[in-house]
Amino acid sequence: MIVVWILLGLILLAMTVAVVETRILRVTRYSALELAPGLAASQNGMTRIVVVSDLHCTGFGRGNRRLIDMIAKEKPDLLIVAGDVINSRPCDIKYSKEFFDGLKASGIETCYVFGNHEQKLSLIGEEEFNAYVNEMSSHVRIVNNDTFIFGGITIKGLLIPLRMYRDRLSNIETYFDATELVGRFEDDGNYHILIAHDPTFASMYRDIGADLIIGGHLHGGIIRLPFIGGLISPRHRLFPRRTKGLFDEGKGKLLVTGGVGWHALPFRFLNDPEICVLEIPQKKSLASDEPE
Repeated sequence: MIVVWILLGLILLAMTVAVVETRILRVTRYSALELAPGLAASQNGMTRIVVVSDLHCTGFGRGNRRLIDMIAKEKPDLLIVAGDVINSRPCDIKYSKEFFDGLKASGIETCYVFGNHEQKLSLIGEEEFNAYVNEMSSHVRIVNNDTFIFGGITIKGLLIPLRMYRDRLSNIETYFDATELVGRFEDDGNYHILIAHDPTFASMYRDIGADLIIGGHLHGGIIRLPFIGGLISPRHRLFPRRTKGLFDEGKGKLLVTGGVGWHALPFRFLNDPEICVLEIPQKKSLASDEPE
């Protein structure tokens, strides 16, 4: 009987920790040496970028003040919002507006690429989806299948087709050409960043030619196990690969953020919500070419 009570106590403790973890915010930092190995900063210096993803209408203080203050404290040159700010409901527009209003009031320049939940608004109705796009366009730079240059950095945003999130069983790799949607990076001497909400398809992004791919969506695997990593993906697959952290991807890097929010159930274990702070060289400059 004592063993049963101990087990129940441990389960209750784990569940409590898992719920409490959803309220914790941490900063994960990545240096230029990690993000651009073999490259050195030009005389133009570094650009500081903060990445946030998968809010899912999660609140950190009134009007998300705690999250916004944490972002502002890092003094980013640019904030990248990598999708799933909302949960696909028209009423979520108010939450999103408050969040982006707060960023604007704090003087934080922001770009935004939609995830699957923003796109699901289009299934509810064209009017609701267009209202969301129009509302957010007044607050931030939306870069769905678009490109812009920020300092010495070229940034592309890939809007992954919604069917890619819904098709769980078939061989999806045979019918998704990312370059048809967003094109390839030109050899402009800039550092190249691709924002794509779901990193599962990273191998299909290689031909775009990014130095760094930024994604989220996987929520860090929700439950993280020591020496193993994430336990489950949004597609309900066990032990998904590369759910959180920095990884090699072709000739570049893949950054997967665990996100800050939760969806359906307020539950995370050994997987604190995070914002990522990146130091990016503004221009490519091979270290070997530097004067001695």
